[in-house]
Amino acid sequence: MQHRTITISWLPRTQAEWRTFTAARQEAAAVWNWLVEAHAAVRETSEPWPSYSRLAKEGKRRFPNLLAQSVQQTVADFCDAVTATTAARKKGCDTNYPCATPKYRGVIFPNQAVQLRDGILTLPCAKAGKLHVRIPDGVTLPGRLMEVRLHFGEVQIVCEVPDTVHPPGPTIGVDLGVNTLVAATDGKRAVLVSGRAVKSLVRLRNKRLAEISAKLSKKTKGSKRHRKLQRRKYKMLDRSKRCVRDLCHKATRKIADAFPGATAFVGEPFNDAARKLGRVQAQQVSSACGAILIMMLAYKLASAMKTNESYSSQTCPVCAERNKCRRLYRCACGCTAPRDVIGATNIRSIGLDGSMVPGRSVPNAVHFVQPHKYAGSRRLVASDTAHVARSNPRSPRLQA
Repeated sequence: MQHRTITISWLPRTQAEWRTFTAARQEAAAVWNWLVEAHAAVRETSEPWPSYSRLAKEGKRRFPNLLAQSVQQTVADFCDAVTATTAARKKGCDTNYPCATPKYRGVIFPNQAVQLRDGILTLPCAKAGKLHVRIPDGVTLPGRLMEVRLHFGEVQIVCEVPDTVHPPGPTIGVDLGVNTLVAATDGKRAVLVSGRAVKSLVRLRNKRLAEISAKLSKKTKGSKRHRKLQRRKYKMLDRSKRCVRDLCHKATRKIADAFPGATAFVGEPFNDAARKLGRVQAQQVSSACGAILIMMLAYKLASAMKTNESYSSQTCPVCAERNKCRRLYRCACGCTAPRDVIGATNIRSIGLDGSMVPGRSVPNAVHFVQPHKYAGSRRLVASDTAHVARSNPRSPRLQA
């Protein structure tokens, strides 16, 4: 079984709904803050962290404006965050435990608490009241409703979808990057989707966020101007998030159309590599949307399995020699190809054989495409790899 998330825009329309909506989000934040303070106290006394069942039982009747099941879901999220942080610390990562105490937080409703009737979702919030969310016309749930997440401005509906049976397809290697968003190959041809548009959106978002944050630091918290800037910041962040997800959907659709029903081996997200880079490069790498791309490839292809991609872009697939190159990979054995194609070829080799086996052939056809819907593609076809790599990718179609 797979899970699919449907996001719809929603805000309360009446004063009563606004009061219920605000009270529920404040109560969810109160649950989270209670857990943050409890965990900080436990760390100071070096006592063992209580189990999930004990915390859920303690918070069951402590928050009257939130359903008991919603309290349990918030406790589960916090326990997962603590477990993940502990595991990261054991590996040597300098990761902090949850310490922020927000004023508002999203509310999670399990499927047992939600009622769906005539296209209207009823979300109970205990003593705070009930919220009624109408699903827009044309939006259908793809499967069984599992949970609903209520945030400011949007409602996320998580559905359980049965696994889709795909016809047998090729096995491809996928290398994720920044300038090249997705590079995929089946050993014979390669498709490279440009990431310049996503990179530009992320840079613009960071620039706007820095400007708004600088203005916010000079305003009094809670003032009219401060609230206005906060609304402006969240509106900008939501818009950039939608634009990036749209480009990611279009990029993965290019790969799904090029290799229908393929089994993909994808290099693991490379956010940890940002620790070894400079300030500018670290920001680009840490802002990459690798996890989103893997999630989208997983349901558009037959499957998407993560593999270790260490040194995959530096190792020659022909002779296994390691070289550091920029965008164009050159080896002494004569292998010359775009570095992303080399990485995707080696990732495919790791997925099939468990390691980078020398003697692999590099694709002799490389397609450079844009994620935009109406962007034209540039195709390079050649009889040998060296000719493909030496050809100018910005030129129109070239044929050997």
